[in-house]
Amino acid sequence: MDIQSQRLTAAVRLALSLGVLAASGNALAQHAAADTGPAPAASSSSPPKAKKTEAKSMQAVQVTGSLIRRVDTETASPVVSLDASAIAATGKPTLGQVLQQFSSVSGNAANTSNNSNGGGGASPTLEGGDGAARISLRGLGTSRTLVLVDGQRMANADLNMIPENMIQRVDVLAEGASTVYGSDAIGGVVNFIMKKNYTGAEISANGGVSGHNDGNRRGFTLTAGKSGEKGSIVFGLNYNKYDPVLATARGFSKQQLYLSDGVPTPSGSSTIPTGRIQVGSALASRYGCSVNSSGVALITRASGNGGSLSDYRCYQGSTDAYNYNAYNYIQTEQERTGAFILGNYKFTDKLSAFVDIFYTHTDSSGQDAPAPTGVGDGWTLSSSNPNNPFGETFSSSSIAGDANSGYGFNTRLTGMGSRLHTFSTDNLQINTGLRGAYGDSSWTWDAMIDYGYSNRTQRNYNEVNVDKFQDAIDSGVNIFDQSDPAVVKALRSSLDTPVYQLVQGMKQVQFDSTGELWDLPAGAIQLSAGALYRQQYMNYTVSQDAVLDVATSTCEVLQEACGSPGRGSFNVKELYVEGLIPLLSEVPGAYALNLDIGVRTSQYSTTGTTTNKKIALEWRPIEDLLVRGTVSQVFRAPNLDELYDGQTIAGPNLNDPCVNLTTAELAAHSKACAGVPAGWSGNPNIQVGAFYSGAKAVGSTLKPEAGKSIDMGLVYDPSWLPGMSASVDFWHIYLNNLLTEITAQTVVNSCFSNENSPYCSYIHRYDATSKQAGDVYYINTPVVNLGTLDTSGIDYAMTYRIPHFDLGGFDPGHFSASLNATYTGSYKNNATPGQAGSKTVNYAGTYTQQFGNIARWRSSLTLNWTRGNWSAQWQSRYINHATNLDADAVTGANAPVASVLYHSIQLGYDVKSIKTRFDVGIDNLSNKIPPLVYQNSVDYNVDTSTYDTLGRYFWARATMKFL
Repeated sequence: MDIQSQRLTAAVRLALSLGVLAASGNALAQHAAADTGPAPAASSSSPPKAKKTEAKSMQAVQVTGSLIRRVDTETASPVVSLDASAIAATGKPTLGQVLQQFSSVSGNAANTSNNSNGGGGASPTLEGGDGAARISLRGLGTSRTLVLVDGQRMANADLNMIPENMIQRVDVLAEGASTVYGSDAIGGVVNFIMKKNYTGAEISANGGVSGHNDGNRRGFTLTAGKSGEKGSIVFGLNYNKYDPVLATARGFSKQQLYLSDGVPTPSGSSTIPTGRIQVGSALASRYGCSVNSSGVALITRASGNGGSLSDYRCYQGSTDAYNYNAYNYIQTEQERTGAFILGNYKFTDKLSAFVDIFYTHTDSSGQDAPAPTGVGDGWTLSSSNPNNPFGETFSSSSIAGDANSGYGFNTRLTGMGSRLHTFSTDNLQINTGLRGAYGDSSWTWDAMIDYGYSNRTQRNYNEVNVDKFQDAIDSGVNIFDQSDPAVVKALRSSLDTPVYQLVQGMKQVQFDSTGELWDLPAGAIQLSAGALYRQQYMNYTVSQDAVLDVATSTCEVLQEACGSPGRGSFNVKELYVEGLIPLLSEVPGAYALNLDIGVRTSQYSTTGTTTNKKIALEWRPIEDLLVRGTVSQVFRAPNLDELYDGQTIAGPNLNDPCVNLTTAELAAHSKACAGVPAGWSGNPNIQVGAFYSGAKAVGSTLKPEAGKSIDMGLVYDPSWLPGMSASVDFWHIYLNNLLTEITAQTVVNSCFSNENSPYCSYIHRYDATSKQAGDVYYINTPVVNLGTLDTSGIDYAMTYRIPHFDLGGFDPGHFSASLNATYTGSYKNNATPGQAGSKTVNYAGTYTQQFGNIARWRSSLTLNWTRGNWSAQWQSRYINHATNLDADAVTGANAPVASVLYHSIQLGYDVKSIKTRFDVGIDNLSNKIPPLVYQNSVDYNVDTSTYDTLGRYFWARATMKFL
């Protein structure tokens, strides 16, 4: 049997197994109250407008992007929706990957399946492997995309905590919405609208396996509820588990690839098990090794136990490189359990209450190669050590010729085992409140309380305690020979497990009131106003063995696992108002003309007060055509991480401008070059010490990002073609004072060109009395306000529910189609505006580590079919080609990133006699391999936020309903 047959057999067996489970469960059930309906449409633009003859019988609702309750759901806000049936048709048990089909999603975002490579996890912002999924609209990043549930802010924007089967629809508004929702809604908002009434019970079981017969997933959901005249309550449980997949399971990721002179070259880490050892020129000549300008050469053990000089040879760079990809995951191991309660109760016709409670517990893990270590971690190998054949000391200082310093020594501790970063995360979100009406008037009110709590505990297994490691070396352990089991056993006594805990919380109270003011000839003026108070806090703790000592750049464990605690909070008080003014109605040239204006004032305890306004126009020259436009001010206050992150170690490259300067030139740059002697030859290594942190750790302050969002578009619902809706929208977002981690190069360059730069205090060099005079000791690289960002483009959307027809008595069923596409025309960033050498770069159509994949075109096309008990869906998702900037490690040249077209199919059938629905599907039908982005990607040579890494994937689901 060939491999494809085996895969198909596995998928069929999976589907049959789920069917048996559902059928056996049904034997215990009573008759179901209602059948499961077919899955009609996939995604669409704003829901069709309500005709005036229909509007009288419809109830006003609050639409995404506005505070006004209204009947017409097609407004000035360009909302694209995904309904419950479309979500179910994807077959994905969590929402992290479902939302990738929106064309407005781009850039860097955490992906549930493959966000491993968590590193040391020394900072709360390093969340690799924690099983979370977040979304980035317009390529502006997850911190500039606001996630809501029924219009209320989530404390932790992990999409996976939302119960997928209780979602009525997902609204995506990809424009600035700060006047409606406050901070963070710059790229837009993703609003999950939950089902309000549910009667009955259902159980659903699902599973999946890749075409490589790995990457298994399985899970279930259990939901039960009751609705009546007074209200409803529904509760549920959900569970899913993903098996890990190693990077070596796919050819594109089995080893890190570097592009060198246009040739993809397998490579890896220079820290290898046989050691990367510095020696002086005398020993270099013995082995025939080349020396650098400091008279230092690199060697490694070739044979023996390392106790003899004849056991060594010259270090060969890429041919000796260590393949750390062999230990990384392309699908993270994770297990998730969730529960929810959704309820509402009507006390009277004028007063009701509601409560939504969501809870998830996630256990997940990322994995890295065995620990790399070097004398820079704080340990020393003395020249007198009996296992040291070189007669030289190896220590953290590697200045040749300095009698008080030694040479460098790096090695890979393979005997310690792979480093495993486990995460145990609890998330809780509670939204509750009262809703009422003022007598018999049109005015209604909402009083709401939101509470969110998140607790994430990370444990790093198989890290190394430096003091114990030093004791092992001093006691006679031969660090040169890790192939010796006795050496491995002795070194394992130095293993350590540092612990990092991040606790975050949100408390919010809010009061809104909405109603009509007075009537105009075109209709009633509507007003919505409200106030809220929100408090957010974080507390990040690090076990004592991993607390960073800034003076030495070390801690008790290896440097990569060092971190600093961080703690802080802020509160915000907000007042907001929005008015909808009908200007004209059913007159020649204006079937309808409405003006929407809004303003929000936000007072932050950390950054002061900001006021933002919006104005929007809705014009229907004829009933079928809507012309819309919105101009709004946007802002983003610094978040808790940007304010309160403690210091963590980084090792950036630095092109130091203080090299080879005269005494007079140094005097002209006394702050940037403090302690540098005349004719200084430069730092001994191109990599220098740096400390990332939030602003508070270095005593600086931050202010909000600010800018504008502009959207203009057309929506056409032709009455002559029922079921058709099409829209086109031009959008433009620009920001100033970007909140960004400053680079070491920018710090030094800024101070060098301007002695009054606030960044001069971030530079720390050894003073003139030191033997290392002038060398960079460390540079602080905190979050600062610096840079501008300007992006614009066009969105296209179309839906068509094809009218039913028959073929000579044969019923072909019902068909519908939807298309969503986004063209990003510009994505311009100036990292250092106003500074010498600053320039604006257009990243549209590029891939970079900083911004991710900003492909110019993204689109999705979905076709649906239903006939009787059958339904099917075909979806195609397209990502245009891009340019991988500075991809070549030698020449710095760019490289192409190919276009990708993904296809997925789904088939479903209702077995009404047993009240059960079966669905099967295949994702990545054509088994597309992701395009390579070489060393610019930290994960598996590919952009894991954009492309599929598992290949063709088979899935199945069975859903059974009860009374």
